[in-house]
Amino acid sequence: MRVFSTGSSDNDPDSSPDALSGLARFLRQGVGQEWRAELEATEFETHQHRLRRRTLRDVAGMLLHRGDRLTVQAGGLRLSGQLTSGGQDYVTITTKHLCADVRLDMVALRVAKRNSGGARAGGMPSTWRARLTQMELTQETVEVHAPSLGVAQAGKIRAVAVDHVWLVDTAGFDFYVPFEEISVVTRALSPY
Repeated sequence: MRVFSTGSSDNDPDSSPDALSGLARFLRQGVGQEWRAELEATEFETHQHRLRRRTLRDVAGMLLHRGDRLTVQAGGLRLSGQLTSGGQDYVTITTKHLCADVRLDMVALRVAKRNSGGARAGGMPSTWRARLTQMELTQETVEVHAPSLGVAQAGKIRAVAVDHVWLVDTAGFDFYVPFEEISVVTRALSPY
């Protein structure tokens, strides 16, 4: 290994321009390369730490702002559409014919990235329970998707109780569905 001295004199052959370019090359290829590798490793670890601290809500917020298209999978249900809004623990996806409110901790999300679009979150209830209560108040016809139902059940939400939702189907039958089981609620969009 070649040794470079910081002491310089006019008669010292190591202070010539060739020696200085050799020193610069040595620093770039030796010490500089080590520093670059350390910085890259630190940057990667910092990024991984950020990714590990994210929640599904953080991911949904990022997807909403980017305008990505989502495919939601919950049991046998599969819906694809534009992410249009959401709250702390749910998102709303709009397709051509329906709107789906989806509980984040009950579904898998598949993302198709887009380069444009996106929206700001706002104007919607902040929690899943509040969103269901809004549907109770509007008395709109919805389809409730929950594993205990086996198939989607259409009807109107009569009440959002402490631990269940009371759903009255179109034939007038009562369904009491555990609140924690409801993964998706869909409703038809108006043709106008």
